[in-house]
Amino acid sequence: MRRRRTYGDLPKPQIHLGPMVDVSLALLIMFILAIPFLVESGLFVSKAAVTQKMKTTHTASKDVKIQILLRENGEILLNGDPVSWSALDTLIPQLLLRSTTRRALLSADSAVRYDDVVHMIDFLKGKGVQDVLIVKRKSS
Repeated sequence: MRRRRTYGDLPKPQIHLGPMVDVSLALLIMFILAIPFLVESGLFVSKAAVTQKMKTTHTASKDVKIQILLRENGEILLNGDPVSWSALDTLIPQLLLRSTTRRALLSADSAVRYDDVVHMIDFLKGKGVQDVLIVKRKSS
């Protein structure tokens, strides 16, 4: 005859929460450390700051202005005159030498790709422009 095992004298199984808490805290710390990389990569636009900068730009009459307009057909207008990328490469540093605020006003037609606008912002920052003000044009 077979012997039956009795489990009455064995302790009841328990769930150990220690390893689960360790893994949960490690994941939480990784997410906390990763958040600044996700949040701080991008363009920050403050409407109040832009409005204030535009007011100071209009009041400084001696300052040389850099106004760039990107057209949907690929044309670039610098202060109302059409220019090419190579001419823009030499004109921007010359205009910045005469500018006290080192700002540029950038506007684009509604059909211009976002990538082209960001490329222009990177180009201007690379040439030494401190602030690039993005201006929304009134629809006509």
